[in-house]
Amino acid sequence: MDKLNSRNITINKLENNEKKSTIKALIYHGIRNVKLEEKELPICGPDDVIVRNVRAGICGTDITGYLHGGEKVQINPGREFGHEMVGYIYEKGENVKDVEVGTRVFVEPSKCTPNQYEADMAGAFSQYVRVQNAKIGYNLYILPDNLSYDDAVLIEPFSVATHGKNTAKAKPNENILIIGAGTIGLCALCSLAAQGNKKIVVLDIDDTRLKAVQKLGGIGFSSLKGPESTIKFLENYFGILKNTNHRISYENGKMTVTENSVINIDVVIDCAGIKGFVDEFMKHAKQHSRYTCIALHKQPVTISFHELMSTQCALMGSRGFSPNDIEEVISNLAEKKSKAPEIITHKFPLENAEKAFEIAADPTCAIKVVLDLE
Repeated sequence: MDKLNSRNITINKLENNEKKSTIKALIYHGIRNVKLEEKELPICGPDDVIVRNVRAGICGTDITGYLHGGEKVQINPGREFGHEMVGYIYEKGENVKDVEVGTRVFVEPSKCTPNQYEADMAGAFSQYVRVQNAKIGYNLYILPDNLSYDDAVLIEPFSVATHGKNTAKAKPNENILIIGAGTIGLCALCSLAAQGNKKIVVLDIDDTRLKAVQKLGGIGFSSLKGPESTIKFLENYFGILKNTNHRISYENGKMTVTENSVINIDVVIDCAGIKGFVDEFMKHAKQHSRYTCIALHKQPVTISFHELMSTQCALMGSRGFSPNDIEEVISNLAEKKSKAPEIITHKFPLENAEKAFEIAADPTCAIKVVLDLE
């Protein structure tokens, strides 16, 4: 247990005695404009808790708002924001019975306010946050004593990635391709490694991230080498299944059936949102393979239903996470079943949040940036 965790209850009692009236909170004001400001301490209702945030992760969603405008990701100017947070209970309402002051928790951001679509404004970059209708297993999850805040801050993105893996029902003996080596792609790799998968390839274009893939137990390959080189690499690594599939195409009203060699990949997890990869999957899909999309695709994708029918493959979407995903992630982190914490490349104090966002916005020098709110 880290030094901070062992001091939580003592710190909490001191702060309760002092009865803070103002807090520090990072406020979104527009493109490349975030400011640390003072706000009033949230008021705790009878069914609520106030969580003292200790660590917060900067998400790709936060960076999208920072670089391109909050309207694209439901972050409104003048609001607190951030949604990856862990901390401890600072105050609780009289009707909250299943958690105590001082309890260390992960906050489920989509369920801490009545509007799930305001999760990106949950207040992770604020020292204190109100969790409405607080319940363990719903919007609060207790952190095991052997799970540090520094590791627990990954619970939210790790759960998103784990949900993608679980949506596809990926089995430990299956061959997996992950597209994109950002935080979610690397967390997907860690989730698969934790359950025993051995053959995992991750595609990306950034050398730093591909090196991270190697450290975390996967095989990295640069898709900058082009579609032909990428397909050849995947064929060599996973193997080719010949005469197990036929491609059906129509031209001028005439059906043509041709033999097709497919790549021995069982599951593709899309963490990049690039149109061309969907096309390549459909061309080379083996029977009953699965394609799970976690990424936000910004362009329409045309699907050949003839190929979908003939391969019997499945195309699935994966959004958010379930309580089971969260519990799986907490167990993986506490029992150190993967090297997921190595994803964190930078940690800044809350006072340096503006600098933290500048670094997080540069994918060539950062993967995961964390704020220390202690």
